[in-house]
Amino acid sequence: MSEEWYSGTTAVLSNLANSLLSVEKMLTGASYLMGLAFALKAVMTLKSHGEQRSSMGASSLKEASIYIFVAAMLLYYPTAFEVIMNSTFGYSSVLAYAPMNSTIPILSDIFGADNAVGTSLTIVIQVVGLVAFLRGWLLIARSGNAQGQAGSIGKGFTHVFGGVMAININGTLKMFHDTFFGG
Repeated sequence: MSEEWYSGTTAVLSNLANSLLSVEKMLTGASYLMGLAFALKAVMTLKSHGEQRSSMGASSLKEASIYIFVAAMLLYYPTAFEVIMNSTFGYSSVLAYAPMNSTIPILSDIFGADNAVGTSLTIVIQVVGLVAFLRGWLLIARSGNAQGQAGSIGKGFTHVFGGVMAININGTLKMFHDTFFGG
């Protein structure tokens, strides 16, 4: 009975992971479109700022500068992700962790290359991390708005950093293992 349950659960998780691969590509494409939208919004905000300056209205460039920053991050998503990965983990590729897992028995048991559950679970966690990464940049963009909530930039950067850690789940687990159990 437990063998049937395990194989059924493994099949469900494997099918979910396979379907999430195309969702991951769609989200990456959506990040480029959102980057273009934020770039256009930045231009329109700058245009509005220029019109208000000529009529002696006081306004801030904060909104436009945040939109430009978020647009650049979303348009250059792979490069931005590599820079954040390099700053956080010391390497820029998510695949750089492969040889390190063999030294940690728990990681090789759970997320080993020949474990179907670990491979599928890794893909699911990476897609959730990508969603968190994109949501973080949307929260940061929304904070530049005049109606933005206080603390939105902090929440946004927390989502971005958490998303990077989830996308590189094996590196994150290795970092926690080395920190708490000694490398």
